[in-house]
Amino acid sequence: MSGPGSHGVFSAQQEESRKRTISDRVLIARIYQYAKEYRRNLAIGVITIILASITGLFSPYLHKIAIDQIIVPNNLSGFIWWIPVFVFVTLANYLFQYIQVFQMRIVGENVVSKMRDDMTSKLQVISLRYFSEGEIGRIMSRPTNDANTVRIFLRIGLTSIILDTSSILGSFFIIFSLNVKLALIAVAILPVAVFSSWFLGRFSRAAYRKSLSTLSGLTAKTQENLAGMRVIKSFVREKKSYQEFRETQDKNIAANIKALGISASYQPLIFFMRITGTALILWFGSLMVLSGEITLGTIVAFIEYQFQYFMPLMDLVVVYDQYQSAMAAIERMFDLIDTKVEVEDPPEEKTQKIKTIDDVVFENVTFG
Repeated sequence: MSGPGSHGVFSAQQEESRKRTISDRVLIARIYQYAKEYRRNLAIGVITIILASITGLFSPYLHKIAIDQIIVPNNLSGFIWWIPVFVFVTLANYLFQYIQVFQMRIVGENVVSKMRDDMTSKLQVISLRYFSEGEIGRIMSRPTNDANTVRIFLRIGLTSIILDTSSILGSFFIIFSLNVKLALIAVAILPVAVFSSWFLGRFSRAAYRKSLSTLSGLTAKTQENLAGMRVIKSFVREKKSYQEFRETQDKNIAANIKALGISASYQPLIFFMRITGTALILWFGSLMVLSGEITLGTIVAFIEYQFQYFMPLMDLVVVYDQYQSAMAAIERMFDLIDTKVEVEDPPEEKTQKIKTIDDVVFENVTFG
Protein backbone atom coordinates (compact mmCIF):
# COMPACT_ATOMS: atom_id res chain seq x y z
CA MET A 1 0.00 0.00 0.00
CA SER A 2 1.19 3.48 -0.62
CA GLY A 3 1.05 4.10 3.07
CA PRO A 4 3.41 4.33 6.00
CA GLY A 5 5.93 1.80 4.78
CA SER A 6 7.92 2.23 1.57
CA HIS A 7 6.54 -0.98 0.13
CA GLY A 8 3.26 -1.42 1.96
CA VAL A 9 4.65 -2.81 5.22
CA PHE A 10 2.48 -1.59 8.06
CA SER A 11 1.84 -2.14 11.75
CA ALA A 12 -1.31 -1.88 13.85
CA GLN A 13 -0.23 1.48 15.28
CA GLN A 14 0.59 2.89 11.85
CA GLU A 15 -2.73 1.80 10.35
CA GLU A 16 -4.93 3.01 13.21
CA SER A 17 -3.19 6.40 13.42
CA ARG A 18 -3.12 6.98 9.66
CA LYS A 19 -5.01 10.03 8.38
CA ARG A 20 -7.05 10.37 5.21
CA THR A 21 -4.76 10.84 2.20
CA ILE A 22 -6.96 10.55 -0.93
CA SER A 23 -9.89 12.79 -1.90
CA ASP A 24 -13.35 11.35 -2.55
CA ARG A 25 -13.23 12.61 -6.14
CA VAL A 26 -10.16 10.50 -6.88
CA LEU A 27 -11.64 7.42 -5.21
CA ILE A 28 -14.94 7.77 -7.11
CA ALA A 29 -13.07 8.18 -10.41
CA ARG A 30 -11.12 5.00 -9.75
CA ILE A 31 -14.25 3.08 -8.76
CA TYR A 32 -15.88 4.18 -12.02
CA GLN A 33 -13.04 2.52 -13.94
CA TYR A 34 -14.25 -0.78 -12.48
CA ALA A 35 -17.89 0.04 -13.29
CA LYS A 36 -17.26 1.07 -16.94
CA GLU A 37 -17.67 -2.50 -18.14
CA TYR A 38 -21.21 -2.44 -16.73
CA ARG A 39 -22.23 0.96 -18.11
CA ARG A 40 -25.43 -0.47 -19.58
CA ASN A 41 -26.62 -1.85 -16.25
CA LEU A 42 -25.57 1.38 -14.53
CA ALA A 43 -27.44 3.52 -17.07
CA ILE A 44 -30.62 1.43 -16.80
CA GLY A 45 -30.37 1.57 -13.01
CA VAL A 46 -29.94 5.36 -12.88
CA ILE A 47 -32.75 5.99 -15.40
CA THR A 48 -35.22 3.76 -13.53
CA ILE A 49 -34.22 5.37 -10.22
CA ILE A 50 -35.12 8.79 -11.64
CA LEU A 51 -38.38 7.43 -13.14
CA ALA A 52 -39.26 5.85 -9.78
CA SER A 53 -38.70 9.23 -8.15
CA ILE A 54 -40.89 11.00 -10.71
CA THR A 55 -43.78 8.52 -10.39
CA GLY A 56 -43.50 8.79 -6.61
CA LEU A 57 -43.93 12.56 -6.87
CA PHE A 58 -47.20 12.20 -8.83
CA SER A 59 -49.19 10.83 -5.87
CA PRO A 60 -49.38 14.06 -3.77
CA TYR A 61 -50.43 16.04 -6.84
CA LEU A 62 -53.13 13.47 -7.61
CA HIS A 63 -54.36 13.89 -4.02
CA LYS A 64 -54.58 17.64 -4.57
CA ILE A 65 -56.65 17.08 -7.71
CA ALA A 66 -58.93 14.63 -5.89
CA ILE A 67 -59.63 17.14 -3.10
CA ASP A 68 -60.01 20.30 -5.23
CA GLN A 69 -61.76 18.86 -8.29
CA ILE A 70 -63.64 15.79 -7.01
CA ILE A 71 -64.28 15.82 -3.23
CA VAL A 72 -64.85 19.54 -2.49
CA PRO A 73 -67.12 20.15 -5.55
CA ASN A 74 -68.88 16.82 -4.79
CA ASN A 75 -68.02 15.59 -8.30
CA LEU A 76 -67.59 11.92 -7.35
CA SER A 77 -67.83 10.80 -10.98
CA GLY A 78 -64.31 12.15 -11.39
CA PHE A 79 -63.02 9.07 -9.57
CA ILE A 80 -63.83 7.08 -12.74
CA TRP A 81 -60.69 8.48 -14.38
CA TRP A 82 -58.75 9.32 -11.17
CA ILE A 83 -58.57 5.79 -9.75
CA PRO A 84 -57.11 4.12 -12.92
CA VAL A 85 -54.50 6.91 -13.19
CA PHE A 86 -53.56 6.51 -9.53
CA VAL A 87 -53.27 2.71 -9.87
CA PHE A 88 -51.15 3.06 -13.03
CA VAL A 89 -48.76 5.53 -11.38
CA THR A 90 -48.41 3.31 -8.29
CA LEU A 91 -47.74 0.13 -10.31
CA ALA A 92 -45.24 1.98 -12.52
CA ASN A 93 -43.43 3.17 -9.39
CA TYR A 94 -43.15 -0.40 -8.07
CA LEU A 95 -41.93 -1.67 -11.46
CA PHE A 96 -39.21 0.99 -11.72
CA GLN A 97 -38.08 0.24 -8.15
CA TYR A 98 -37.76 -3.46 -8.97
CA ILE A 99 -35.68 -2.79 -12.10
CA GLN A 100 -33.34 -0.29 -10.43
CA VAL A 101 -32.69 -2.59 -7.45
CA PHE A 102 -31.85 -5.51 -9.76
CA GLN A 103 -29.58 -3.49 -12.07
CA MET A 104 -27.69 -1.66 -9.31
CA ARG A 105 -27.02 -4.90 -7.47
CA ILE A 106 -25.53 -6.37 -10.64
CA VAL A 107 -23.17 -3.38 -10.83
CA GLY A 108 -22.27 -3.56 -7.13
CA GLU A 109 -21.54 -7.29 -7.09
CA ASN A 110 -19.37 -7.16 -10.22
CA VAL A 111 -17.40 -4.06 -9.21
CA VAL A 112 -16.50 -5.53 -5.81
CA SER A 113 -15.68 -8.86 -7.47
CA LYS A 114 -13.19 -7.17 -9.82
CA MET A 115 -11.61 -5.28 -6.92
CA ARG A 116 -11.26 -8.52 -4.97
CA ASP A 117 -9.58 -10.07 -8.02
CA ASP A 118 -7.08 -7.20 -8.16
CA MET A 119 -6.35 -7.45 -4.44
CA THR A 120 -5.86 -11.22 -4.67
CA SER A 121 -3.59 -10.82 -7.70
CA LYS A 122 -1.49 -8.25 -5.85
CA LEU A 123 -1.20 -10.54 -2.84
CA GLN A 124 0.39 -13.17 -5.11
CA VAL A 125 3.31 -10.89 -6.03
CA ILE A 126 3.81 -8.76 -2.92
CA SER A 127 7.15 -9.37 -1.24
CA LEU A 128 7.38 -11.62 1.83
CA ARG A 129 8.20 -8.65 4.08
CA TYR A 130 4.63 -7.42 3.64
CA PHE A 131 3.33 -10.60 5.26
CA SER A 132 6.08 -11.01 7.85
CA GLU A 133 5.85 -7.48 9.25
CA GLY A 134 2.14 -6.92 8.66
CA GLU A 135 -0.67 -8.73 10.46
CA ILE A 136 -2.39 -11.34 8.29
CA GLY A 137 -5.80 -10.53 9.77
CA ARG A 138 -5.45 -6.87 8.75
CA ILE A 139 -4.53 -7.96 5.24
CA MET A 140 -7.52 -10.33 5.13
CA SER A 141 -9.82 -7.55 6.30
CA ARG A 142 -9.47 -5.64 3.02
CA PRO A 143 -10.87 -8.24 0.59
CA THR A 144 -13.46 -9.36 3.19
CA ASN A 145 -14.77 -6.70 5.63
CA ASP A 146 -13.88 -3.64 3.54
CA ALA A 147 -15.10 -5.24 0.31
CA ASN A 148 -18.43 -6.11 1.92
CA THR A 149 -18.83 -2.50 3.13
CA VAL A 150 -18.30 -1.22 -0.41
CA ARG A 151 -20.60 -3.92 -1.81
CA ILE A 152 -23.48 -2.87 0.44
CA PHE A 153 -22.98 0.80 -0.43
CA LEU A 154 -22.94 0.21 -4.19
CA ARG A 155 -26.03 -2.01 -4.00
CA ILE A 156 -28.12 0.11 -1.64
CA GLY A 157 -26.43 3.36 -0.63
CA LEU A 158 -25.70 4.66 -4.13
CA THR A 159 -29.28 3.91 -5.20
CA SER A 160 -30.62 5.82 -2.19
CA ILE A 161 -28.44 8.84 -2.94
CA ILE A 162 -29.72 9.13 -6.53
CA LEU A 163 -33.35 8.40 -5.59
CA ASP A 164 -33.41 10.75 -2.61
CA THR A 165 -31.70 13.57 -4.49
CA SER A 166 -34.20 13.22 -7.36
CA SER A 167 -37.12 13.23 -4.91
CA ILE A 168 -35.87 16.34 -3.12
CA LEU A 169 -35.26 18.30 -6.34
CA GLY A 170 -38.57 17.14 -7.82
CA SER A 171 -40.47 18.15 -4.69
CA PHE A 172 -38.88 21.60 -4.75
CA PHE A 173 -39.86 22.08 -8.39
CA ILE A 174 -43.49 21.12 -7.77
CA ILE A 175 -44.07 23.14 -4.57
CA PHE A 176 -42.59 26.26 -6.17
CA SER A 177 -44.90 25.66 -9.14
CA LEU A 178 -47.90 25.45 -6.78
CA ASN A 179 -47.18 28.57 -4.69
CA VAL A 180 -43.88 30.45 -4.39
CA LYS A 181 -44.74 32.19 -1.10
CA LEU A 182 -45.66 29.01 0.78
CA ALA A 183 -42.75 27.15 -0.84
CA LEU A 184 -40.27 29.69 0.54
CA ILE A 185 -41.80 29.22 4.00
CA ALA A 186 -41.61 25.43 3.62
CA VAL A 187 -37.89 25.37 2.72
CA ALA A 188 -36.80 28.11 5.13
CA ILE A 189 -35.62 25.57 7.71
CA LEU A 190 -33.60 23.46 5.22
CA PRO A 191 -30.34 25.49 5.21
CA VAL A 192 -29.97 24.80 8.95
CA ALA A 193 -30.49 21.06 8.35
CA VAL A 194 -27.97 20.96 5.48
CA PHE A 195 -25.32 22.90 7.43
CA SER A 196 -25.78 20.69 10.50
CA SER A 197 -25.41 17.53 8.40
CA TRP A 198 -22.29 18.90 6.72
CA PHE A 199 -20.77 19.89 10.06
CA LEU A 200 -21.34 16.48 11.63
CA GLY A 201 -20.09 14.77 8.46
CA ARG A 202 -16.65 16.25 9.02
CA PHE A 203 -16.26 14.00 12.06
CA SER A 204 -17.94 10.86 10.74
CA ARG A 205 -15.30 10.03 8.09
CA ALA A 206 -12.50 9.83 10.68
CA ALA A 207 -14.75 7.87 13.03
CA TYR A 208 -15.64 5.28 10.39
CA ARG A 209 -12.03 4.89 9.30
CA LYS A 210 -11.08 4.24 12.91
CA SER A 211 -13.94 1.72 13.17
CA LEU A 212 -12.73 -0.18 10.09
CA SER A 213 -9.09 -0.21 11.22
CA THR A 214 -10.00 -1.55 14.67
CA LEU A 215 -12.22 -4.18 13.01
CA SER A 216 -9.26 -5.31 10.92
CA GLY A 217 -7.21 -5.47 14.12
CA LEU A 218 -9.88 -7.69 15.67
CA THR A 219 -9.80 -9.93 12.60
CA ALA A 220 -6.01 -10.06 12.85
CA LYS A 221 -6.07 -11.02 16.52
CA THR A 222 -8.67 -13.74 15.90
CA GLN A 223 -6.67 -15.17 13.00
CA GLU A 224 -3.42 -15.17 14.97
CA ASN A 225 -5.00 -16.88 17.99
CA LEU A 226 -6.64 -19.59 15.91
CA ALA A 227 -3.56 -20.21 13.77
CA GLY A 228 -1.27 -20.35 16.80
CA MET A 229 -3.60 -22.24 19.15
CA ARG A 230 -1.15 -25.15 19.52
CA VAL A 231 1.62 -22.79 20.61
CA ILE A 232 -0.74 -20.90 22.95
CA LYS A 233 -1.78 -24.12 24.68
CA SER A 234 1.76 -25.49 24.75
CA PHE A 235 3.02 -22.44 26.64
CA VAL A 236 -0.16 -22.10 28.74
CA ARG A 237 -0.94 -18.60 27.45
CA GLU A 238 -4.73 -18.97 27.15
CA LYS A 239 -5.49 -16.24 29.71
CA LYS A 240 -2.96 -13.84 28.18
CA SER A 241 -4.34 -14.42 24.67
CA TYR A 242 -7.90 -13.93 25.91
CA GLN A 243 -6.92 -10.69 27.64
CA GLU A 244 -5.26 -9.37 24.46
CA PHE A 245 -8.35 -10.33 22.44
CA ARG A 246 -10.64 -8.50 24.88
CA GLU A 247 -8.47 -5.38 24.70
CA THR A 248 -8.60 -5.43 20.89
CA GLN A 249 -12.35 -6.00 20.94
CA ASP A 250 -12.86 -3.15 23.42
CA LYS A 251 -11.04 -0.81 21.01
CA ASN A 252 -13.37 -1.87 18.21
CA ILE A 253 -16.46 -1.40 20.41
CA ALA A 254 -15.29 2.06 21.48
CA ALA A 255 -14.63 3.09 17.86
CA ASN A 256 -18.06 1.82 16.76
CA ILE A 257 -19.82 3.57 19.63
CA LYS A 258 -18.12 6.84 18.72
CA ALA A 259 -19.16 6.45 15.05
CA LEU A 260 -22.72 5.54 16.08
CA GLY A 261 -22.84 8.52 18.44
CA ILE A 262 -22.17 10.85 15.51
CA SER A 263 -24.68 8.98 13.35
CA ALA A 264 -27.39 9.01 16.03
CA SER A 265 -27.17 12.79 16.37
CA TYR A 266 -28.29 13.29 12.75
CA GLN A 267 -31.82 11.92 12.79
CA PRO A 268 -33.26 13.68 15.88
CA LEU A 269 -31.98 16.97 14.48
CA ILE A 270 -33.57 16.40 11.06
CA PHE A 271 -36.78 15.09 12.64
CA PHE A 272 -37.10 18.20 14.82
CA MET A 273 -36.64 20.41 11.79
CA ARG A 274 -39.29 18.46 9.90
CA ILE A 275 -41.79 19.04 12.71
CA THR A 276 -40.90 22.74 12.69
CA GLY A 277 -41.38 22.88 8.91
CA THR A 278 -44.75 21.13 9.14
CA ALA A 279 -45.93 23.61 11.78
CA LEU A 280 -44.89 26.53 9.55
CA ILE A 281 -46.76 25.08 6.56
CA LEU A 282 -49.92 24.42 8.60
CA TRP A 283 -49.94 27.86 10.22
CA PHE A 284 -49.20 30.02 7.19
CA GLY A 285 -51.00 27.65 4.81
CA SER A 286 -54.19 27.83 6.89
CA LEU A 287 -54.05 31.62 6.81
CA MET A 288 -53.60 31.54 3.02
CA VAL A 289 -56.52 29.10 2.62
CA LEU A 290 -58.77 31.42 4.68
CA SER A 291 -57.69 34.41 2.59
CA GLY A 292 -58.35 32.51 -0.64
CA GLU A 293 -54.72 32.54 -1.85
CA ILE A 294 -54.53 28.74 -2.09
CA THR A 295 -56.96 25.82 -2.00
CA LEU A 296 -57.34 23.12 0.65
CA GLY A 297 -55.90 20.58 -1.79
CA THR A 298 -52.78 22.72 -2.19
CA ILE A 299 -52.01 22.78 1.54
CA VAL A 300 -52.54 18.99 1.69
CA ALA A 301 -50.16 18.58 -1.25
CA PHE A 302 -47.60 20.82 0.50
CA ILE A 303 -47.72 18.67 3.63
CA GLU A 304 -47.15 15.53 1.52
CA TYR A 305 -44.35 17.11 -0.52
CA GLN A 306 -42.74 18.31 2.71
CA PHE A 307 -42.70 14.65 3.72
CA GLN A 308 -41.33 13.82 0.25
CA TYR A 309 -38.24 15.96 0.73
CA PHE A 310 -37.68 15.66 4.48
CA MET A 311 -37.81 11.86 4.57
CA PRO A 312 -35.27 11.58 1.71
CA LEU A 313 -33.17 14.15 3.57
CA MET A 314 -33.23 11.95 6.67
CA ASP A 315 -32.41 8.95 4.48
CA LEU A 316 -29.52 10.86 2.90
CA VAL A 317 -28.13 11.52 6.37
CA VAL A 318 -28.12 7.76 7.06
CA VAL A 319 -26.69 7.00 3.62
CA TYR A 320 -24.07 9.69 4.16
CA ASP A 321 -22.75 7.57 7.02
CA GLN A 322 -22.64 4.58 4.64
CA TYR A 323 -20.89 6.78 2.09
CA GLN A 324 -18.23 7.86 4.60
CA SER A 325 -17.70 4.26 5.68
CA ALA A 326 -17.50 3.11 2.03
CA MET A 327 -14.99 5.83 1.12
CA ALA A 328 -12.79 4.78 4.05
CA ALA A 329 -13.06 1.14 2.95
CA ILE A 330 -12.32 1.97 -0.71
CA GLU A 331 -9.23 3.90 0.32
CA ARG A 332 -7.97 0.92 2.32
CA MET A 333 -8.66 -1.46 -0.59
CA PHE A 334 -6.72 0.75 -3.00
CA ASP A 335 -3.90 0.85 -0.45
CA LEU A 336 -3.49 -2.87 -1.04
CA ILE A 337 -3.99 -2.70 -4.80
CA ASP A 338 -1.39 0.11 -5.09
CA THR A 339 1.22 -1.63 -2.94
CA LYS A 340 4.67 -1.51 -4.54
CA VAL A 341 6.49 -4.78 -5.13
CA GLU A 342 10.01 -4.84 -3.67
CA VAL A 343 11.34 -7.68 -5.82
CA GLU A 344 10.16 -7.63 -9.44
CA ASP A 345 10.08 -10.82 -11.50
CA PRO A 346 12.40 -10.78 -14.56
CA PRO A 347 10.81 -10.26 -18.01
CA GLU A 348 9.19 -13.35 -19.54
CA GLU A 349 11.78 -13.51 -22.37
CA LYS A 350 14.61 -13.55 -19.85
CA THR A 351 12.81 -16.21 -17.82
CA GLN A 352 12.43 -18.40 -20.91
CA LYS A 353 16.13 -17.94 -21.72
CA ILE A 354 17.15 -18.96 -18.21
CA LYS A 355 14.95 -22.06 -18.46
CA THR A 356 16.55 -23.00 -21.77
CA ILE A 357 20.06 -22.67 -20.29
CA ASP A 358 19.02 -24.74 -17.28
CA ASP A 359 17.67 -27.46 -19.57
CA VAL A 360 20.93 -27.59 -21.53
CA VAL A 361 23.02 -27.78 -18.35
CA PHE A 362 20.73 -30.52 -17.02
CA GLU A 363 21.09 -32.57 -20.22
CA ASN A 364 24.91 -32.21 -20.22
CA VAL A 365 25.12 -33.27 -16.60
CA THR A 366 22.74 -36.19 -17.09
CA PHE A 367 23.96 -37.59 -20.38
CA GLY A 368 27.41 -36.03 -20.69
